[in-house]
Amino acid sequence: MALSHITVFEDDLTGEPPDFHAVTTIQICELAEDGWFDLTDPSWDFGPKYSAEQHAELCTRITQHFWWREICVTPPGVWKQMFLARMNEIMPKFMQLYAMLDSESEFYQPLGQESEYYKSRNIFSDFPSTRLAGNEDYASSGNDTEYQRIKQMDVLELAERVRTYQDVNALICSAISDLFSQLHSVNINAW
Repeated sequence: MALSHITVFEDDLTGEPPDFHAVTTIQICELAEDGWFDLTDPSWDFGPKYSAEQHAELCTRITQHFWWREICVTPPGVWKQMFLARMNEIMPKFMQLYAMLDSESEFYQPLGQESEYYKSRNIFSDFPSTRLAGNEDYASSGNDTEYQRIKQMDVLELAERVRTYQDVNALICSAISDLFSQLHSVNINAW
């Protein structure tokens, strides 16, 4: 299904109308060129948002990532409702990742570093039935132990971590990918 009024748009390089070839439904680029798919429009508001900058970057990433993909269902209004519902469901989970990356959290480590933190307490009592204080503490002595071990990664470990790394926006794109068709062409012979 193609939008009949798409021909009013011209390609920036050739001056010709854009060449959309949707396989089964409608491509995001068609809807964006038509002005219908605009994640900055208030009707596309999904939340929560970590910050205005993060939200603008995410909207750009989603549009670029799925530009040539088709929506999974028609009509587009049904797909829009599915898209907004999914974003509202997953964004609280990803907000915590944005906050962790933005802060200098003790749990966030640079890409080439691992950290382990341990804390323990050993309590001893010579007279277990004798209360030592008014707080129900029966221990006569105790030792607190804590330590942190920081490990710098070698080149191979770092290369593997870089290979498998995805930023938060890429994780969000992965989480919504089933809202888009994976078909790019039904032309078997490339004619």
